[in-house]
Amino acid sequence: MKFTGTTFMRLRQRGLSGLVAICCAGILAGCVAATPEKPDAAKPAFTGPVTLTCDDGMQMSITPKGSSISVVSPRGLELELPASPPGQHVRFGESLYAVVIEGGEALWMVSGKVPITCRR
Repeated sequence: MKFTGTTFMRLRQRGLSGLVAICCAGILAGCVAATPEKPDAAKPAFTGPVTLTCDDGMQMSITPKGSSISVVSPRGLELELPASPPGQHVRFGESLYAVVIEGGEALWMVSGKVPITCRR
């Protein structure tokens, strides 16, 4: 079978079976589900500086700064952590440090140490 011309022309040359194929393709194209809207990736999990109380009685503060956050860790270390992966607003980190923010809680993680849960 030699294929020449466009797909539409080939289907048209096949007569009734081509017409049925075109109609089915048109109907199925209308049945495709709409793509759900993505949440606003630039929207931070909170606004303004937030102070959290951690399980060990220490405090941590987090301030959103565009696509990153400024953190004063439970042990007083000041860091700026980028979104990780870029484009989202709940996971931040680089090298040894990471923060995951979910609702009113933040999980502070340091490589090689037990994670610390902090709450508003």
